[in-house]
Amino acid sequence: MLVKKTDVLVIGAGGAGIAAAVEAARGGASVIIVSKEPIGYGDTRISLGVMSTSPDPEIGDTEEQFVEDMIRGGEGLNDPALVRALVSDALEATAMFEGFGHIFGRDDEGRLARLIFPPGGHSASRAISSPGVGISMGHTMRAAAARASIDVLEETICSELLVRDGEVVGAVGLQVASGEPIAVLAKSSVIGAGGAGSLYYPHTDCMPSVVGDSYGLALNAGAELGDMEQVQFLPFGITHPPSMLGAPCGEPAMAGPLGKLMNSRGELVLENIMPMTRAQVARIIMEEIRRGGATERGGLLLDLRPNIEADGGELFVGLMKKMGGPFLDIIRRAYGEKAANLQEPWDVLPTVHYVMGGVKTDEWCRSHVPALYACGQAQGGVMGGNRLGSTSLTEIFVFGKRAGKTAALEAAQRNYADAPVAVEAVRRLEALFGAGGSERPVRLKRALQRLMWEKVGPLRDAASLEQAFREIAGIKEHAKDLRISGMKRYNCEALDAIELSHMLASAESIVVSALARTESRGAHVRSDFPERDDAHPIRNMVVRLKDGNCEVRPVEVHA
Repeated sequence: MLVKKTDVLVIGAGGAGIAAAVEAARGGASVIIVSKEPIGYGDTRISLGVMSTSPDPEIGDTEEQFVEDMIRGGEGLNDPALVRALVSDALEATAMFEGFGHIFGRDDEGRLARLIFPPGGHSASRAISSPGVGISMGHTMRAAAARASIDVLEETICSELLVRDGEVVGAVGLQVASGEPIAVLAKSSVIGAGGAGSLYYPHTDCMPSVVGDSYGLALNAGAELGDMEQVQFLPFGITHPPSMLGAPCGEPAMAGPLGKLMNSRGELVLENIMPMTRAQVARIIMEEIRRGGATERGGLLLDLRPNIEADGGELFVGLMKKMGGPFLDIIRRAYGEKAANLQEPWDVLPTVHYVMGGVKTDEWCRSHVPALYACGQAQGGVMGGNRLGSTSLTEIFVFGKRAGKTAALEAAQRNYADAPVAVEAVRRLEALFGAGGSERPVRLKRALQRLMWEKVGPLRDAASLEQAFREIAGIKEHAKDLRISGMKRYNCEALDAIELSHMLASAESIVVSALARTESRGAHVRSDFPERDDAHPIRNMVVRLKDGNCEVRPVEVHA
């Protein structure tokens, strides 16, 4: 058994993980970062590079207004302390990302250039952008990690956190290239392994690897998750061809002032889309589809032609090409030149984009489990019931930095665990190879993903959620009887088995939370409880693991 020791272990190497690792190293801690993909991958690698920064007082914007926008957009489910931390550190987060080498656009006087139109949910323009997006951002983060004093373990998936006397003391993982287990003993452990968008594959614009590792690891270590039912769906996703299903093709703001949603019969479903939130538009689309208004491709038609035909249409087209370029490229590849030139409507269907729920922490990223921290999309409470556009990059650098700083400071107060604490976890990993059961892990993964879209999608009810809960229990039983090759190097079946474990825990936490929230709030929409419950105090749905199953308890939100 290979054993390594470090002051700070960081799990996940997207933006949040790298920010945490770099900050911990700057604090003088020894750091190991573990990533199941190459460094700089994850959802940050496919980001469009738009980020919220500090409010501009010259336009009358304030930090308090930013906080109010986030809590109003999150429909009161946000942890106010986390929101205030994000807002107060937003400029510092921008500086950190630029310090890594990612440059944002500036005006003629050298100040950060804010977008003309604020993203959905913002009352003022705080968003900045840059020409370097996606892969360029990934390279920037990889370079930042390379410059820091960090020990990197790529292509290594964590199977479980190590817990001794109620405290997290490291993790065990599988080195995919060699097939060998590794135990990392750490004084502080940070989870920054992203969300769970690909629980809904292919109806997602997230990376295939983002399947809920963060939540599975945290739950099994004794941590609590909050508001896992709050899964954000971008309203405009591609419906065809199958190879592009789920790819994003726009935000509500892209509809412009005169854009319309039409059903298959040419009837108006929605107009004045531009100021609406993602959750509001996604809900209306799914309600119309449930009423039978879907096109043959399964979506609705988004028609932007009225913007062109109105006075000033040239200005709208120019703004679309400038601000919506990446979306237009996707539309062109999927639907052709006429659609990309806004000359004909195109099909849209909601696609999973983000999980607002996650590990419950304080504003310095401490979970309820000693020595365990969480940041980025692994962390819950920041976004509440709906993430406002452009805030995710801000979040990963604000809380990645905070997690790394806290983990490094508090590691100095702890001792390493002894290697024997990892023996049983390593044995469980080794037992995967050559398992002679009857179920292939990938088949169970695909069954779970179909189930989540069909029963726990953008529009939910008690009957479908209860069926999902029963079917997840059935998949858990099947997962006890896996058939896995005995091959060591690059055994994708063993990788699938580990992911499946995390996916099942994540899926169950979403379902039990969705059942418990008997109202429509944020991104959680119940057709059997279509209204928000304003007659009672707002409650967070807090999930923990008990006897191997998720249990939920409602906790009143305190401002």
